[in-house]
Amino acid sequence: MPILEETLDYLGIDYVDDAVRRNAQMALDAAADVIRGAVGDDVYEMLPDSRKLKELTLLHTADLYDERNTTTPKANAVNRKIVDSMEWQLKLELRRKKEELV
Repeated sequence: MPILEETLDYLGIDYVDDAVRRNAQMALDAAADVIRGAVGDDVYEMLPDSRKLKELTLLHTADLYDERNTTTPKANAVNRKIVDSMEWQLKLELRRKKEELV
């Protein structure tokens, strides 16, 4: 999984303060969670050197970070796709958790 410094470079951020660092880390963590939900919980452990996985993580992170405060139609479409994916993943995770309790 990319580290925060790689993520900041990918995003093209030259000046990093605490708020930028927190927002970028939150986007990176959320992107990794989306990928784990879509691909598998152990994807980062099983494919630690995958360039595709790293690029996919950075692409998701950039979408989450860059479009977080905009209301353009493009941003809304990007965010809607990510939100839809997250919602489905959370529904499946909740179902699995409930089944474990039974």
